Amino acid sequence: MKNNQDNNLDSGMLLGGFIIGLIVGGIAALFRTPRSGNDVRQQLVESGDNLRGKIESVIVSDPVAESMAEGKAAARRRRIELGFND
Repeated sequence: MKNNQDNNLDSGMLLGGFIIGLIVGGIAALFRTPRSGNDVRQQLVESGDNLRGKIESVIVSDPVAESMAEGKAAARRRRIELGFND
């Protein structure tokens, strides 16, 4: 039991260290860039917009909602076939 807790703690510390390293590295890169502040901000905005577009194109819509809509449409068609029109 204790070994499992140690592994979870080590994994959490590793992930936390990785995230902190990313943040510190990003800040250091921003300060050491040869571009002006306006250029860097514009590039960050463009990169954010590009990333947002890529994420939105990859993310699939809610499969549960789609399944429910398909089920309702099938039930509606079946009621019409059986003559149970509302």
